[in-house]
Amino acid sequence: MRIERVTVHQYDIPLEEPFVTALKPIPELERVLIEIETDVGITGLGEAAPAYEVTGETQRSTAAVIEDVLAPLILDTNPLNIERIVGDMAALVDGSRTAHAGIELALQDIRGKAAEMPLYQLLGGNATEPVIDVPKVLSIKDPDEMVADAIDAVEAGYEQIKIKVGSKPETDIERVKQIAAAVPESVSLKADANQGWGDAKTALCALREITEYLDVIEQPVVKENVDDLIALRDRVDIPVMPDESVETASDCLALVNRGAGDIYNIKLMKTGGIEEAIRVNTVAEADDRPTQIGSMVEGGVGTAAGVHFCLAFENVIWNEMVGPFMTTANITNLDFSVPEISVKGPGFGVEIDRDDLDELRTDRRVIERQ
Repeated sequence: MRIERVTVHQYDIPLEEPFVTALKPIPELERVLIEIETDVGITGLGEAAPAYEVTGETQRSTAAVIEDVLAPLILDTNPLNIERIVGDMAALVDGSRTAHAGIELALQDIRGKAAEMPLYQLLGGNATEPVIDVPKVLSIKDPDEMVADAIDAVEAGYEQIKIKVGSKPETDIERVKQIAAAVPESVSLKADANQGWGDAKTALCALREITEYLDVIEQPVVKENVDDLIALRDRVDIPVMPDESVETASDCLALVNRGAGDIYNIKLMKTGGIEEAIRVNTVAEADDRPTQIGSMVEGGVGTAAGVHFCLAFENVIWNEMVGPFMTTANITNLDFSVPEISVKGPGFGVEIDRDDLDELRTDRRVIERQ
């Protein structure tokens, strides 16, 4: 089997409403879809979901790296040689993890399709049923608006709510307290500061008021402040989850060695794909630390990849594959209904709706074997 053609689509996915975190507001999702065609008729689908604040990439830069460098590199290679291709891409392009992820996900899809199996079974096969429950992620708003959103989420069927915080600590305290008072105790509440509290002192002032309501606090301090992560773990009674602080297995190992996290947030766009994500999960598991498969608010293809990863490994205890629930359009046939996503196979088990893609696409480039 050889790679004959790579097609790169830039497309924009409209959101139901702007998604606001401590990093920035997101009015729409600028994404890159990758199709890798082989000489035996198998086509793999990948998705790149760039976020400049996290990986330093934009939609245009991601597409350009794929079109100009990575796609020509992989033409005429065997797509099943994933480890070798990942290594060759890393040797040629240092960084650009989202671009790497888009290519590698398409290779993983080919892998599953060639084996005629769902990818999660090839990766590990932990799950007995190919279904996950997702949380509702609440965008940063005024506390009363977030309370209303939380109530609506519970009425819709969500049993987990992630509260975006990281602005003014006193306002964040009110957000969490009011939401906790408005929803049943059975609803799991998590909070994510996206580095917004900055340092341990500021974060501790907020957390002392709200830990009793939360099951975890995610990235409460700036990602470089590892000492502050350690200090918080010693002073709060809930798990601390590094996110932006852990991108690679080396990052995870450094944090594990220093005791800087209780659970680690893996994102396929941060790790550059599934192969490195497996290594991050293995490092965490070796220290008896669970992981979560997080979201960069991917579309249907990237979401399906994350769901398969979650289903593959026992150590992945949580997920945030929320993208399809936040958008008004979807270019795939991914099966989702609040609060569940289910997948099948072979590979990722999703197909592209060409009419929907044509409507949302802003650019298309084809790189093929001569």
